[in-house]
Amino acid sequence: MVVFAADRRIFPFAKAGSQSFVALYDNECQGLLHIVARHYRQFQKAIPALEAVLLQLPLELRNLIKAATFASSLTSADCLADIAAFLKNDKDSETKRLLSKAQYLVAAYFDTVLTPTRHLKKTTTKGGKPQHHFEVKLGGADAELILGTSKDVKFPRIITAFFKMSKPTPPSTPSCPAVQKPTHANTASHMPFREKGKHLNVDTSPLKEKKIL
Repeated sequence: MVVFAADRRIFPFAKAGSQSFVALYDNECQGLLHIVARHYRQFQKAIPALEAVLLQLPLELRNLIKAATFASSLTSADCLADIAAFLKNDKDSETKRLLSKAQYLVAAYFDTVLTPTRHLKKTTTKGGKPQHHFEVKLGGADAELILGTSKDVKFPRIITAFFKMSKPTPPSTPSCPAVQKPTHANTASHMPFREKGKHLNVDTSPLKEKKIL
């Protein structure tokens, strides 16, 4: 069952000690809008309709989202702040409608993949932040959807989400046949000038001159 709220989306999930995941709408720092802004290049591979929606946004906003996507962890906060400033000053209701649709597409995708059967594991980053790993497909290949969440036990908030491609299983290397060492009998049978089981006696004494009569 999908639960809607005015400012958030709730994804019921009964595993790993969590009752439900919660994702905020219209927040550039966490939740669904944050995921669209920071990771749309990955998500549009999983959600084909997402790219068409984002292409309808104003050019300036598209450039700001692109900058946030390619930003490093050191500069991403500034890029997200630029998006927030643009949206605060933007009076076009069409922009808001398109962003709401983009967030809805991500949420609808989460509805299909955030299930106990797809849940692989729960890990913690070096900084102590929880992550939930889900088994998914991305572009037809095996991948993991990784949710970065808050530390709340019952209702962890989805801060961000991204994909990690699964490592392919290396092909098995055929074993080489063992080299058989020749036995004494085999060696004797292939040696010229020697009968089996016998050694060849060779006269190594110096040659004698033949007297001319």
